Amino acid sequence: MSAHSWTAYWDRFWFAPKPQAILTIMRMSYGAYLIFYFWNLQPVMEMFFGTSGLVALGGRFPQQPSPVPTIFTILSDRSDTVVWLVTLLGMFSGAILATGIFNRITPLVAWICVSSVVTIIPSNSGDFLVQCYAILMVFAGLAGHLGKPVWQCSTGDHPAWSLRLFQIQIVFVYFFSGWHKLASVAWYNGSAFHYVVSQEFWSRFDITWLAAYPVFTSAITTFVLFFELLLFPVLIWVPATRRLMLGCGLIFHLMIFATLKVFVFHQIVLLFYLAFLTSDDISQLKNHLESVLKKRHLTLFKISQPYHE
Repeated sequence: MSAHSWTAYWDRFWFAPKPQAILTIMRMSYGAYLIFYFWNLQPVMEMFFGTSGLVALGGRFPQQPSPVPTIFTILSDRSDTVVWLVTLLGMFSGAILATGIFNRITPLVAWICVSSVVTIIPSNSGDFLVQCYAILMVFAGLAGHLGKPVWQCSTGDHPAWSLRLFQIQIVFVYFFSGWHKLASVAWYNGSAFHYVVSQEFWSRFDITWLAAYPVFTSAITTFVLFFELLLFPVLIWVPATRRLMLGCGLIFHLMIFATLKVFVFHQIVLLFYLAFLTSDDISQLKNHLESVLKKRHLTLFKISQPYHE
C-alpha cells in the first residue's frame, strides 16, 4: 500500500463524516445511566465521607491518595452535606446531559463528579470506565459533537474522531483484559470459569451445578480469552462481522449480569457498544419503532371503536 493510500485511510478513519445521531444516543444513554450510578453510590460515599463515616471516625481503610483536587478534598471529606452535594450534582448533570442542553459544559461537570468519587474511593474497573466515558464525553462536547436538545432533531454529520475514541477505548479494554487474564494460571489452563460457577457468594442464584461439566466450563473460559484477545479487537472493525461481535458481546455481558453480582462493568461496556452503531442501524431501529408504534396505535384505535353487530 502506497503512502498516499495510508494517508487517505488515516484521514477517512479519523475524519470521515458520521451521523450526529450516534453521539446523541450515547449522550442520552450515559446521562440516564449517571442518575442510576450516583444514586447507587450515595451509601458508599456516606460510608467513607459522611459525618459519621470512616474518615470522620479516624478509621483505617484503603483510601486511594488523590493526585488531583476533588470535591471532597476541597470542601470536606467528613460531611453528609457534601456527600449529598456530590450525589445530587452528579444526578443533575446526568439529567441535563440526557436532555442535551449546555452540551459543552455539562459533560465537564459530570466528569468532575465522577472523578471526585473514582479518584479517591477504592473502585473497580467498571468505575474507571465510567470515568473514561465521562472524559471522552467532555472532548466530544467541547467539539460540539453531542447534538441538539432532546426536543430538537439531531441531524447532520460530524468528524469520526470523537466516536473513534470511544471505539478504541473499549477495544483496548477487551484486549488488555484478556492479556491480563493470560497471566493467571486458572485462565491459562482453562479452569477459571469452573471456579466462578463453584462459588455462591457472587452468584444471584445457584449455578454450582455447572461445575459438574468441566468441558463446558473450560470451553467458556477459552472462548472468553479468544473473544477479548482476538475476536472483538479485530472483527469489530470488519463490517461483515461487526453486528455478530456486538451480538456476542451483548449476550455475554447480559448473561454475566443476570447470573453474577457484577454491577457497573457490564452496564458501562454496553454503553460503549453504542459507538459502533451506523446510520443503517439507526434507520432500521427508527423504522422498527415507527412500525411498532403504528401497529399499537391501530390496535388501540380498533379497541376504542364501538362494536356494531
